[in-house]
Amino acid sequence: MQHTKTSQPPLPVTLYPVGRFLFPVPKGLEFQGRFIKINHMTIEETDWDSGDRAQQFRDMWEPVRDEARKHYDVYKNTPVVRGGFVQEDVSEHFGHPAVLLCYSAQNGAHWVDTFVAMPDWILRIKEETAYEIGKECLGDLKGTTLDFFRHYHTDRSNLPADLFWTGRGWVQGMETRDEDARASAILPATETTPQISLRLRAYMIATPDEPAKSITSIRRILDGNNIDLKLLRSRQRPFEGMPGLEEVYILSAYECGEYRSTLYTQWAIEVEAKNPQRPAIYLEMSCNAAAQDEALCIWDAAINNFTSIQAWNAKMKGER
Repeated sequence: MQHTKTSQPPLPVTLYPVGRFLFPVPKGLEFQGRFIKINHMTIEETDWDSGDRAQQFRDMWEPVRDEARKHYDVYKNTPVVRGGFVQEDVSEHFGHPAVLLCYSAQNGAHWVDTFVAMPDWILRIKEETAYEIGKECLGDLKGTTLDFFRHYHTDRSNLPADLFWTGRGWVQGMETRDEDARASAILPATETTPQISLRLRAYMIATPDEPAKSITSIRRILDGNNIDLKLLRSRQRPFEGMPGLEEVYILSAYECGEYRSTLYTQWAIEVEAKNPQRPAIYLEMSCNAAAQDEALCIWDAAINNFTSIQAWNAKMKGER
């Protein structure tokens, strides 16, 4: 195994709040956005454009309604979607213009999809819920949606240390059984350099999980598929008291008659079941192995600056 080092100066990073963590995006990469899910609700926040806000709000939810209605009209006589379409004005519950759509999802479930016209952005709360086949969908506003909104904040002053960032807003004090925060950034490909992709995944689990395993644990499988493994870095790397394993390696194989090599990096941090402060965390990167030197510089900048919001706040206050 080789120990990789970079002789280049450290890259500056921009920190993006994602869930309970700060996702470090090294200089040159473009932040692609976040995926946020909390208690099985997907949270989306869309900034207002200049112009007619009422029209922009309709442009957000009306296409969803029209597609759901079209699906319902085609299959309304089958048990799976019978009664599976409702549109309701729920503005009184949110203190802002708000529309609820209820429509068929997969496997007999349905979506409760709520759009709220907040002062600075459009908030969408989309939840898949159990649906009793053959029963009418009443379109009731679910208590889980309202519970989320009661804990949802938009101000940026006096931020608490234990918040969960949804992106433009944040949540605190909400009892969660499920949190899933993801983000990505890329260095776009050019004529001479390949694309480099950096990703973060952080999610709660319900039961204890096994410690992270080295890529070498599947070497026999790789060999059986004629995939060459070159391990560049493998070391224990804890994160805020949690064990973690960092690995950098290259996988090479013939694809369509061409020998291709891909560089992978991963920092897998161990999880405590049912603890939102200690979820499963994966910081990962991949690219064509030809970009190894530049990729390792990006990787070291990202991994050295990754932190939780709570630890960052403590550092800013001089507590650490």
